[in-house]
Formats: sequence, structure tokens, C-alpha cells
Amino acid sequence: MNFVTEQGMSSLSEVMQEHCEVYRELRSRRTRKRRAGSGPITPGTMLTILRPVVDLATYRELFTVDAYRPGFTPWEGHTVSEVAGWETYAISSTPPVTDEVFQPSVAAALYLVETLGPLVAEEFERMLEFRANRGGQNPRAVTAKHQTGVAAAAEWHVRERVPLLAIDARQVTRRVKRGWRPDDPLLNVDVGEFFGQATGSRYAKVADHLVEDIRPFLEPVVAEVGAAGMFGWDASRVPRADDPQQLAPWTLPLTGDELKGMQIVMLAACRVLVAALSGMRAGELDEMTADSPQPPVTVSGGTQRFKLGSKLIKGQKFGGVAEEWVVLEPAWRAVKLAARLNQARVGERAFARSPMDFLHKRMREWVNSSAGQRLGLMPIPAGPVNGRMLRRTLALSLAHRPGGLLAAKIHLKHVSVVTTEGYAMRPGGSQGNLLAEVEREQDKNHLKLTREAFEDYRAGRVPAGPGARELIRAFEHIDASLKDHEAGTAAVVEAERRLENLLRQQSKHLHLQTANYCWFRDPHKALCLKLAGTPDATKPLGGMCDSARCPQATHHPCHLPVWQSQVGTGKVFLANPRFPKGEKKRLEPEVERAQRVVDEILHATQNEAEEVS
Repeated sequence: MNFVTEQGMSSLSEVMQEHCEVYRELRSRRTRKRRAGSGPITPGTMLTILRPVVDLATYRELFTVDAYRPGFTPWEGHTVSEVAGWETYAISSTPPVTDEVFQPSVAAALYLVETLGPLVAEEFERMLEFRANRGGQNPRAVTAKHQTGVAAAAEWHVRERVPLLAIDARQVTRRVKRGWRPDDPLLNVDVGEFFGQATGSRYAKVADHLVEDIRPFLEPVVAEVGAAGMFGWDASRVPRADDPQQLAPWTLPLTGDELKGMQIVMLAACRVLVAALSGMRAGELDEMTADSPQPPVTVSGGTQRFKLGSKLIKGQKFGGVAEEWVVLEPAWRAVKLAARLNQARVGERAFARSPMDFLHKRMREWVNSSAGQRLGLMPIPAGPVNGRMLRRTLALSLAHRPGGLLAAKIHLKHVSVVTTEGYAMRPGGSQGNLLAEVEREQDKNHLKLTREAFEDYRAGRVPAGPGARELIRAFEHIDASLKDHEAGTAAVVEAERRLENLLRQQSKHLHLQTANYCWFRDPHKALCLKLAGTPDATKPLGGMCDSARCPQATHHPCHLPVWQSQVGTGKVFLANPRFPKGEKKRLEPEVERAQRVVDEILHATQNEAEEVS
């Protein structure tokens, strides 16, 4: 009110948009003379300052003496938060996992769960069975009969080149504390297991003073063949992660503790993969049980849908409420594997309550070790990873549809489909919140891409493709609207915001495809809907997109590598004399069409370069 009076106005009815802009600019910096320092006011404070300015219009009916003129609202069409620059709670401030960390992490988790997981689970179960059956009395003395068996067993190990069995690192530590020399050649040898196998007895342990009686037989064997863990012998060969044509043993011999460490790594991979593909929160993962993976449901077309049952914890009453998630098959299998590794029964938890950052660190350490590099896994750089960041990364990946691992190994459309189905089945649930975040980020990304296309148009870089002419006309209309804008009227916002509003109307029609932009303004013009016989559909059918012929498709410089790759691949097949002639006839028109698109994009780029020169 003091500002209105200082501007020479005696009534609120005289306030116009220009006054609101001046007031915002005036209050956006510290103005108190006694206050040390100067600088901009934070968005949170600006929100408090500007809210009453808008509230005077919101509660206009309450003011009977003086009020804004009828129909006037400061910053109409924008919320106070937008004007103040304040990001509300609905906009996530959690940063995504960097692509340098995310891509190799999900690739490693996929490989561990799909390739190594069942093998590790099988070997782990064998270890549990072995330890359950291990036992018996310890020998009181080493007799001549025992020494005969020990000598024969030692000779067999040397002859067959079979290493002795090794003990766990913690048992080595105990031996050193009991007085064993750190350089003792038998320090890491499982003497008890060797003695039991050599004598045909079940001995769990051989006393230290009895080890001296069989030391002369064992030391030459250790020197000749060494010692190795008892698990993972004759490991089956699996495809390497970097070259599936090459096979390598899935593991080298492991001790019991090393196999237990592998179990933890597999559990970490399971949790990372489920979080990365489903967006489930930590509390929802913690509530997963052995019976959470529900039997697959076959839908129309023969495809299957995989569901996970759990509890929704956040924002619910104590104990949570039952919830279901529709997920991809790899995530479904990861939960089943985690329950198996944890030996969980029906109703028991599939995952231990461990922080995601700790589990990811364990997985990263194993992947970057000699064991992971032996299998060709890409090293994972150090960087923060937690459940919230993985959820945010999934939302951005679905919204932006980038290249990389998710686009290649886990089709983003499949993730989007199952997430959308989960939202439709249980609106307001966890998947619904994730989908809402995806849609917000998608709108922001579409607006960004539309603005980039508009800036290219202004710079003379016109698009190519059948829909280029219509898009150029739309941009010409937007450009003309900005030029016709008369600054100073109260009903119109500033030019930058007006441009954003005009482009937002255009970006609502944008649908991203692999090799083009689809401006889905008129369903009756969409080629994909004509081919499918569904002209009244509200969204394009990406799987039937033929951007070289569709009148609503445009090609931009960012799409050039995709089309060049298609041309190069097609020419390789056409040049192959073993390629069937019938397939060559079918492929030739596709290569010609792709080459035509490449030429159009290059032609538009060359015209721009000529204009600049």
C-alpha cells in the first residue's frame, strides 16, 4: 500500500501490470540501509512479498471500499511461485544419477542378475548344505594308518594338479593370533577338511599340535599346487559382458566368506536393478517378501505383464497399505532372485534393510575388482547413488528418451507402458506419483526442444521432412505475434514470457521419435493412424511411424546420425553377395528413402552455411 501511494495513486483501481512489475523489481533486492551487504532476495522471501499482491485480486469481493478494477489480476496466467522463481514441493530437487555412473551401474546390475545370479544362488545353497552336514569328532592323535591315507591323498593332489582347500580370511587371522607364523605355508590351508577326506572320516577340525604330524606331507603339496577355495570349482562358462561371443568361467574358486561376499553383491545388484527400473522407494523395497512376485498375467497379443506386491509406506498410516507395481520382467526376476539368495520363505523379506548407497558401493567395488573386470564389465566411476536419485533418473529417462543403455537393453517404451498401466490400475498410488513426475519433466523437455527448434528457425536453420513447411508456418506465426506485441499494456506480459507461452502451445503437440519429431496437431493427417485404421486416436503410434512420408514429421540435425547409420547398415547388406536377392529388392527402397532424408537434412544445413558466408 505504501508503494501504491508513492506512485501517486489514490485507489487500487489504478494499479496496472506495469506497477506490479516495478514493485517486483524494487523488492527483488535488499533495500534496508542499516543491513550489511547487498544482493538479490531469495525466491522464498519473494514468494512471501508477492503473495499479498495477488491475494488482493483473489479476495476482491471482500473489499467494499477499494479494490482492483474488475477483471484485473497481477501476472494473470502465472502462479505466485512462478513469478517469485520458487520451485514448489511438486518439483523434485533431487539430482539424478550422472550418466557416467548410471549407465555402467544398470549394465552391471543387469549382467549380475541375469547371468551370474542363478549360478551364485545355486553355489550358495550348496555351501549352506555342506556347512549343515559338516561336523564330527576331532582326532586325538595321528596314527600310522592316518599317515598312510594322508600320504596317498597328498600324492593324488600333486599328480592331478588339484590345489588344497583354503580357509576363510577370518580363520587365517585367528590362526595368527593363536601363534601361527604369518609366513607359514599351511596358514591358509584347510587341514581339517584335507585330513577328513584323506582318512575317510568326518573331522571338523585338526588341533594345531597335530598339524605338525602331517606338515611334512602337506608342505610339498602347497609348494606344488597351492590352495584355493572349495566353492566354484569347474565353474560353468558364461558370455562376457563386453563380448558375448567370448566365454569365461563365471568365477574362480571361492572360500566360504568369498562366496558370502558374492551373495551380498548379487543382492545389491537386485536392489539397484529393481529401483532403477520401477522407481520404488526404499520403504516399498523393504516391504518386499518372497511371495511379492505374482504369477505373470498374459494379456492380449500374447504378451505378459509382471506384478510385484508390496506395501506403500510414504504418506500412509502406520504399517502402510497394500500396493501393486507393474514392472518389467528383469525387475520381477530380480526380486525372485533376492528372495532365493536370502533363503526367504513365504511372508519373509526378500531384501535386507540396507541403504542403497552402501549396496551400490559394494556392487561397484566388485565390478571394478579383478573378478568383475575378468568378465568384461565396464568400470563404474565413483559418485553418489541412492534410491531417490535412481527414482529421479528413471523419471528423466522416460521424459527425455535419451540414447544409451536403457534405450538399448531395456526399451524405454516398455518401462513407460508398465508404469502407465500401474497408474491406470491404482490412480494415486506410488506409480501414479512417478508418472506425474515423468509428465512434468516431459512437458519441460518438449518445451526446451521446441524452443531450440524455434531458435534454429530464427537463425536460418530450417527443418527438413514432410512436416517442415507446416512447422515453419507455425514458427512464422509465433514470430509475427511477438513483433506485433505492443509493450506497456497491462493485459500482456513481458516478451520473454509471451514467447514461452506461445511455444508451450506448440510443444504440446510434440512427440519424440527415434529419428524425427512428430508434431501431432491433426490426428486425421497422421500416417501411422491411417495405416492402423484408428484415425480418431489421441496419440501417435510410434511403432508404425514412417517419418519420410508422414506430413506431421520433421527431421532436424540431431537426427542425422540415426539416418546415416541406417544408410550405412543397409549398404553393407546390399554389398554382401550372400544376402538373398529377394531381401535386397525389399531393402533397396528403404535405403534410398533413408538416403533421401540424409540429403534433405544436409541440404538444409548447407543452405544455412551458404547464407552465413
